[in-house]
Amino acid sequence: MITQRAISEILQPLLSSGIYRDEKIALKDIVADYIQKKMDGYTTVIRRMERKYGKDFGAFSKELKGKAAMDLEDDWMEWKGAMAMKEAWHRAFKKLLSNAA
Repeated sequence: MITQRAISEILQPLLSSGIYRDEKIALKDIVADYIQKKMDGYTTVIRRMERKYGKDFGAFSKELKGKAAMDLEDDWMEWKGAMAMKEAWHRAFKKLLSNAA
C-alpha cells in the first residue's frame, strides 16, 4: 500500500517547481486528467461504432436481435463495454469533483 510519504515524494517536484500550491490540488488535478483521458478513449470507441454502423447503440442492438454474426456480436460487446466504462469513469469524475472541496 502506498503511504502518505510516498505520495508526498512523488508530488514534491510539482510543488517545488510552483506548478501546484499543495498536494491535494495536485493529486486531484492529476486524477481528474487521468479520468478525462479514460472517458475520451471510451468516447472514441463509441463514436467509431456509431460511424461504422450509422446508428446509435440502441438501434444497433434492436437490429442485431436474432440475426447476429460473430463479428457483429464482438462489436456489440465492445460498444456496450465502452458505454458502461465511460459511465463508470463519469461517476468517478463527478465524485472526485464533489469531494475535492
